[in-house]
Amino acid sequence: MTVSVVMNGSSNGGTRVSEATRQRVLKAAKDMGYTPNAVALALRGQRTNIIGYYTGHESLDVHDPFIATVLNGLQQSCHHHHQDLLIFGSFERSSVDDIYSSLAGGKIDGLVVLPTPKSPVMDKLLNSHLPIVCIANSQPETPSVVVDDCTGSYLLAQYLVDKGHQRVHYRADALTHTSTVRRRDAFLQAATELGLTLTVSNESSDGHITRREVELLTQSAPEERPTVVVSWVDSHAYVFIEDCEKLGIRIPDDLALAGFDGVSLGVRPAYKLTTVHAPWLDVAATAVDLLMDLIDGKEVEREIMLPVELLIGDTA
Repeated sequence: MTVSVVMNGSSNGGTRVSEATRQRVLKAAKDMGYTPNAVALALRGQRTNIIGYYTGHESLDVHDPFIATVLNGLQQSCHHHHQDLLIFGSFERSSVDDIYSSLAGGKIDGLVVLPTPKSPVMDKLLNSHLPIVCIANSQPETPSVVVDDCTGSYLLAQYLVDKGHQRVHYRADALTHTSTVRRRDAFLQAATELGLTLTVSNESSDGHITRREVELLTQSAPEERPTVVVSWVDSHAYVFIEDCEKLGIRIPDDLALAGFDGVSLGVRPAYKLTTVHAPWLDVAATAVDLLMDLIDGKEVEREIMLPVELLIGDTA
């Protein structure tokens, strides 16, 4: 009764709570990660029939081909399950506790998230009472739907060897996302096994070519220069193409290029990229299926991995 008075603001027959007791209750609630469930208070335990999506980033770029594909998959699966989709974007000027309360405070029945590294909000969410399914980046204790990053990297490395390449430069993600670390490590292992000479660099956040890469591609001895560049993601590969054109490096005549993701750009690109196609539409749809089972109290798999395929384009 005391907790109800403090957390819900109810009188419960005129029950009074001292300020000291109120502070003790609030501290205990914070330590436990508890927030009042606004919808449950209003509907007395009924579902909202709303599924949430949160990227963990400061903003949500709906023009990004990956994000657009994921949102389409979520929407299609939500429609199938007769659920509404609530998309959480940025939370400017909000504290970790405020963001957590907004996500876990009862507006939604469950949440699909794209986990990001070193995120206090994400860490708190993954340890909350809210049913959660992760996509792309697998989490040890949370049900996840991912793609086979390792097989994709092996397929790409083998293809490049078959095309006669011996020197490869790999452009890795600067952040330690689970998926991109798997891609990088698998490609490095495959390159070693296949006898490729490999250089690796962390990309800039926007995908543009770095000073070190310019030196490697234009100033090193011809016999030491890579003949092919592999980008951890397609969107940055296309940025790299533009930078190469400005430097007078022709793709694929002077330098071959490959990526990873294979999502549709919505417009016809100047180059058809050689890439690994990951079925992100199916990943998102499967995540909602999994989340609905979680909400219903069913046992679910900890990780569902969908297959990828190599797409041969014009660039490698």
